[in-house]
Amino acid sequence: MTSDFVKQVHLETARRYQQQGHDIDYLVSHFQKVALDQDDIAELLTEIAPTSAATERNGRQTA
Repeated sequence: MTSDFVKQVHLETARRYQQQGHDIDYLVSHFQKVALDQDDIAELLTEIAPTSAATERNGRQTA
């Protein structure tokens, strides 16, 4: 289980990456490199992009 502090740090890093133009796959790659588990990654992606991150990653946009 990842602490809330560590998750917040990675969330802010991901938001900076987004502002720099990186896509969701880049963010997932970053989260995996820093050894976040899949549940934490899903939680952070939900906070970054409240629409379905899995759907977006598959190239389809939700309405």
